[in-house]
Amino acid sequence: MKVVVVAVMLFASPAFAEKQIVDNNAAVTVDCKKDSEVSLVGNNLTVTLVGTCTRVTVTGNREKVTGSSAAFFIAGNHNTVTADATDDITIAGSHNTVTWKTSKAGSPKVKNPGKDNKVSQAH
Repeated sequence: MKVVVVAVMLFASPAFAEKQIVDNNAAVTVDCKKDSEVSLVGNNLTVTLVGTCTRVTVTGNREKVTGSSAAFFIAGNHNTVTADATDDITIAGSHNTVTWKTSKAGSPKVKNPGKDNKVSQAH
């Protein structure tokens, strides 16, 4: 009986946590220590990141994201990301605005294959 209990305890904790937000017209706060990877699928979300996430993926439209993540991937349209700190920004969608404050490398690596996007450092 003790062996079964120990085995259950060993497999109970995940290697990493991902939070997927599939909602519309909501305000959400994400604790990046608990959920290091965040995926935003809904529309018109306002998301505040607490701590630094590993990766934030925005596939919805008209999202507002504030906080830090090592990497941001934006595939949706008309999104606004205000990154306190980031090292990697990829924007595949259109009409998105991304501002960043700091990066470990001095400035983040930016890939912008999308259309009519704006990326700049916050002053």
